[in-house]
Amino acid sequence: MARLCFTLVILALALLVSQGEAQTCTSQTFENKNVYANCTDLPHLNAYLHWTYNSTDSTLAIAFIAPPPNPEGWVSWSINPESPTMISSQALLAFKNNDNITINTYNVSSYNPAEWGTKLLYDVWDLSAEESNGNIIIFAKWKFPEKIEKVNHVWQVGPGIVEGLPLKHAMNPENKDSKGILQLVGI
Repeated sequence: MARLCFTLVILALALLVSQGEAQTCTSQTFENKNVYANCTDLPHLNAYLHWTYNSTDSTLAIAFIAPPPNPEGWVSWSINPESPTMISSQALLAFKNNDNITINTYNVSSYNPAEWGTKLLYDVWDLSAEESNGNIIIFAKWKFPEKIEKVNHVWQVGPGIVEGLPLKHAMNPENKDSKGILQLVGI
């Protein structure tokens, strides 16, 4: 009996390890067949960022992946020209809406979503989103000022959308620490 229990424990651990290995950005692919030069397993919210920066024309192509906290939830990835914080973020936010994924842009000017504008400081195009294995994936291309070498970025997940506006995300450490600097050049 002890031998059977030991074998089951080893098998369970092997399964957990193989699932953990599958949850890295290097093993991820996209239905739209997009390929990116870089990927990062972000340190919070089970999120990932795939990206390619073209220094010739200062464009950044991204795929951001995160699981919303519930089926009605939203995910967001943002650039902030000032600091790695929510206020002043130029956000891409996606959520499931009647079996479709909707993506919106927000200029996060305050803690009140009703005050946010939808015009971003930077041009963004090729916006799309999809759902895969419980995750929402945001695709976009950004145009930055010339000779930019790094950008502040912030990512987040939230519980849902009410009257077209995102509900406030949780305030636990995982959420508060979902920010950083993305080094575009010299990596």
